Amino acid sequence: MTKQSDNKNINSKPVIIFPYRGYENNKRCEWYFWWTVDRCKKIDPRPIVMLPTDTVIRQDAASFLKDERCQTLEVVQTWSVDTCQTWLAGWGHVLDKYPEAERIVLLPGDLDYVNEDVEFYDNLGGFIETSSSDIAIGDFGTGNKYSAKGLVDTYGSYPLLANWFPEVSKRIRSLPLHRSRSEFLNIKTSVLRDLLINNRNFAYEQTLNFLIKCWNHDESKWRYHISVSPLGSLSDNKSFRNYRSCVDQIERIERMLSLLWREIKEPKKKTGVSDKKFEEQYAVFSDEYDKLCTKSNGILETARTTLRAFLGV
Repeated sequence: MTKQSDNKNINSKPVIIFPYRGYENNKRCEWYFWWTVDRCKKIDPRPIVMLPTDTVIRQDAASFLKDERCQTLEVVQTWSVDTCQTWLAGWGHVLDKYPEAERIVLLPGDLDYVNEDVEFYDNLGGFIETSSSDIAIGDFGTGNKYSAKGLVDTYGSYPLLANWFPEVSKRIRSLPLHRSRSEFLNIKTSVLRDLLINNRNFAYEQTLNFLIKCWNHDESKWRYHISVSPLGSLSDNKSFRNYRSCVDQIERIERMLSLLWREIKEPKKKTGVSDKKFEEQYAVFSDEYDKLCTKSNGILETARTTLRAFLGV
């Protein structure tokens, strides 16, 4: 974990995702957002804030846009399906407008559930300034294994990843990284450009997608140096209202993993390989995919049943 700045000579661009629901009636979220802005100004005097256009239309950013401090920021409005797509818009903005930037630091701006722990903010400050790895991921706990985030990971992302990409799953846990869907990313722009341009883009589950793409499936090793920065704990209370969002997230994860598996594992016909031999290879590929799909469906069914029980639906 990086406790102090190692970013003195690095040109980093921070990208803060404005709260989708705003902070009009949430003083804690408002405080965290502006704390994040102030901390980011230590590496960039004019941090970028990605502002969803529908948030503006709903008037959920009214006080933000009227705030004098807003003039010190580079506010970029964007239409996005969800928060992860807003990430993609922010990354693209930096890559297009700031080709000299060496790193991009992506941060959520909507945290209102940080536990009463000053250490979290100290750790996050160090994470923002880190530059010692190709990709740094901010890791955190929830303090409650039955929280919404905990349930999605325990019954969704962990078993699904182990089903489709067991080797990647094992390597992620040995980093050690517990939140493979973390919203905290500090990445070299050269690495980000490679991941975005030379690979399929997804509008969701970006961090998990990146981790799978960073794994060299032929040589069984990481393509880039990945580090993990433990940040602390976030509270995340469970509620029956979380049922739909949890199921949505788990099903998105499954769709992405199955698609990536097909792309990575699909046999490519090589010179000199007969049509019959290639058909045999494709049959093996198809059989394996069907078996993994059956297991994956079982994981989804178990996840839905467990979520209903724990969330009291």
